[in-house]
Amino acid sequence: MPYSTRLATSVHILLAIYHFENKVKVTSTFLANSIQTNPVIVRNLLGKLQRAGLVKVDAGIGGAHLLKDPENLTFWDIFQAVEKSSKIIFKPHEDTNPDCEVGRVVHSILDPQLEYIHNQLVESLKTVTLSSLIKDMEDKIAQEADD
Repeated sequence: MPYSTRLATSVHILLAIYHFENKVKVTSTFLANSIQTNPVIVRNLLGKLQRAGLVKVDAGIGGAHLLKDPENLTFWDIFQAVEKSSKIIFKPHEDTNPDCEVGRVVHSILDPQLEYIHNQLVESLKTVTLSSLIKDMEDKIAQEADD
């Protein structure tokens, strides 16, 4: 079972806050309209992002604002804010047969590889910044305007 859409939705939220915060009040309803989801989902994610110190949300119709410089805001920061970062990516099966030659050794050979893959994912998430997506987003918006 894959992780939820919390990371992707949260990145969408942060990109929209960055893009719109000086143009309109970036409320949960406004963001929900962009994402095409329920404002309650957006409020829940904004709460997690706020608790992690990534955004500030002014009560009522005050809107949301980025607190962390997009250059220093990584996917790992966002992931940790909205997902259980201790959750393992690939859960090994628990009940191997100790009477089977493969069953006896499978964890000793498989678990280190699964841990390596998990660590590689974490390191990859640390290399992608919100600012790199902001640049891509602004380029795409400009390209659409030229078309």
